[in-house]
Amino acid sequence: MAKRRRASRPAPVTPAAARPRRRAPEPERRRLPSLRVVLVGVAIVGVVGFVGLAFISGATARAFSCDELLTAPPGASADGFTTESLGSQHVTVGTKIRYGFCPPTSGGHYNAAGAGPLRPGFYGPDADAGPGGWVHNLEHGYVVALYRCADGACPSEADLAALRSLAENGPPTQSAAACGYRSKVLVARFDELSTPYALLAWDRALLLDAFDEARAREFASRWIEASAPEPGAC
Repeated sequence: MAKRRRASRPAPVTPAAARPRRRAPEPERRRLPSLRVVLVGVAIVGVVGFVGLAFISGATARAFSCDELLTAPPGASADGFTTESLGSQHVTVGTKIRYGFCPPTSGGHYNAAGAGPLRPGFYGPDADAGPGGWVHNLEHGYVVALYRCADGACPSEADLAALRSLAENGPPTQSAAACGYRSKVLVARFDELSTPYALLAWDRALLLDAFDEARAREFASRWIEASAPEPGAC
């Protein structure tokens, strides 16, 4: 007689196995900003940047005003002419200075490191070297040579090279040497001129329709530290 097979019994269910398995939570998807939000943000940044640039440019490049442009009086000599005194007051950096005429040969100026007086040398068309700085140089006996970029057209490369040479090889003086400089000559762009070029000393000007390096050197040799109230200062 054949033996009966015992039916296999199912394994007992434990409490742990009876619990339904929980699905692992799906990672949250990062919500990307909408196109409208991005465009609005870009527009705000652009506006803020433009306003900031305009404010900085206005504060540094045009921190002065002129009542009129200086012209040579009838009978002015080849050595220039004396000008009316505009004073010698110190003003806070950033103050908009009003000059009775431009280019000023005296008047209000800054008295702070990096703002005025400026280091001697050649300042290119894009440099920030305004009268609030170099008028203080005039007070210390410097000669300042100015050139004009009318309607964006600056002097020729030859004239700029001659101006650079004047700044680098100006007449030496003892006070310049004591300050660590070769000479007290500063060259800068200044568009508020009645002529393309000007040479300045304290309360004195020479206006030139064309740059004449020989005349410029003669003016510098004669007037460096000659008429300034503080000729020995740096």
